[in-house]
Amino acid sequence: MRVLLVTAVFAALLFGWVRWQERAAVFFPTRGIDGYPRGIGLSSEDVFIETADGLRLHGWYVQGTSPVTVLWLHGNAGNIVDRLDILEAMTDHLGVSSLLFDFRGYGISEGRPSERGLYADAGAAFRWLTGVKGVAPGNVVIYGHSLGTAVAVDLSLGPGRAAAAAVLESPFTSARGMARMIYGGLPVHLLLSVRFDNEGRIGKLSMPLLVIHGEADTVIPIAMGRRVFEAAPEPKRLLAVPGGDHSDCFLAGGEKYWQAWRDLLDQIQPAES
Repeated sequence: MRVLLVTAVFAALLFGWVRWQERAAVFFPTRGIDGYPRGIGLSSEDVFIETADGLRLHGWYVQGTSPVTVLWLHGNAGNIVDRLDILEAMTDHLGVSSLLFDFRGYGISEGRPSERGLYADAGAAFRWLTGVKGVAPGNVVIYGHSLGTAVAVDLSLGPGRAAAAAVLESPFTSARGMARMIYGGLPVHLLLSVRFDNEGRIGKLSMPLLVIHGEADTVIPIAMGRRVFEAAPEPKRLLAVPGGDHSDCFLAGGEKYWQAWRDLLDQIQPAES
């Protein structure tokens, strides 16, 4: 009887610890905004997007010279300010327009992050881009980094399925896969409420795909990126970046990084907005 009681108490404590740890481990938002595109010489439009559940999200729209617009879905840490360096490089190298926005609970966006919430935020951003801004869905490239890759996959299978293409940079297999890697033998993955299942869902993708992953990624091993790539249907391409870590593939990859993007963009037949 005592053994059963101790086991039950341990299980309850483990469950509670996992659920508390889950949110802290998955989401690392930085609140507030301390930088703007104009600080790097880019003119931008401040954007406020209303979600279906009544939240107000903040973002920037940067106009480029290309008919293509990239919808950015950032990772689990920081906010859109931390993406200004790659935004500048992408604008210079590709000429695309960009919509960057903060998920709920990040930057000055309202709310608190959750898996379902992030999916809803991406859908709201896509609707704003194609509705309010009038960008044809076939001129949109969905770009997710790290945690944002799972949001990109969800969007590409749902509201954004008419988009032109998807780019996943530093993707992971699933939240459970990450938990197994981080916690070793502990069965933490069995208790997670979040799924973020790239490997299990990407097989239903119906648009061109580019997967980018640094060979020296210290956060998400490239083996995970390869598994996601292998699970995806054609047409697809994998760019493994020698020396690339989790967030610097655009620097480590240099011209090869941007050429991979150009090759993808060349597959897009611009639609009339």
